[in-house]
Amino acid sequence: MRKHRTPATPATPAVRPTFDPVAARQRQDGWTPDRQTGFIEALAECGCVDEACKRVGMGTSSAYALRRRGDARSFRAAWDAAIDVAVERLSDAAFARALHGVATPVFYKGEQVGERVRHDERLTMFLLRYRDPTRYGAWIDGCRAERAPDGAAVALATGTAWVAKDARAAAAGGRVPKRSVEPTTRYISPQEQAVAAQSAEAERQQAAHRGYRSTPEETDAALLKLLRAVRPRESDSGADVACGSSTSDRIQWPEYPNRRSVAGSDAPP
Repeated sequence: MRKHRTPATPATPAVRPTFDPVAARQRQDGWTPDRQTGFIEALAECGCVDEACKRVGMGTSSAYALRRRGDARSFRAAWDAAIDVAVERLSDAAFARALHGVATPVFYKGEQVGERVRHDERLTMFLLRYRDPTRYGAWIDGCRAERAPDGAAVALATGTAWVAKDARAAAAGGRVPKRSVEPTTRYISPQEQAVAAQSAEAERQQAAHRGYRSTPEETDAALLKLLRAVRPRESDSGADVACGSSTSDRIQWPEYPNRRSVAGSDAPP
């Protein structure tokens, strides 16, 4: 029969998960309620199933077998809660490594002569992106940043003046006003960029249309079209021709910007 190690007293975690122990067979070397509770507490502290099992003197395979049991719902929930608590500690450890680095020994001729501190920049970028997404989140990748060249200097000068003014008001017993600080950098999303591009194109087309001047060819075509509409009326006005007048003499010709005489037509010069 396999002998179990003497269970060690687990350290009490910051959050003690509560659950209903699984009703296992009452064996002195089995998963008693005390061992189940001790396992959950150790798991919340270290986050490692194998290490938690060693602390209570049980095997890893038996822990997973107990977790798979149908009546172990509360035990599974406490297990997951313990992992969540351990993840918070892992996050703290990751922050410590990102801030202070990891010391690695330096050897010379087989002897340690010192140590070198290494910082994991990828870990730092990961923590910044997901722990401070407002500033470093993935959403900013497709945005365009806009800021005045002296925006940071102006914001610093304004903030410094506010600090001094508010300090004097507080010292005099006055009321310190609430101030809203506008960000110095504005991020424009891809959707906003597309809308701005469409608006700019529409304004460009309108400006081009307002400043458009007809070409000589377009002016000639407009005059010919007007003449074709007038000539049928000339053929029906025989009396006017007999009196020495012409229908074209009574036409009020519009003023075209590029008007000129059309060869072979009755348009005035």
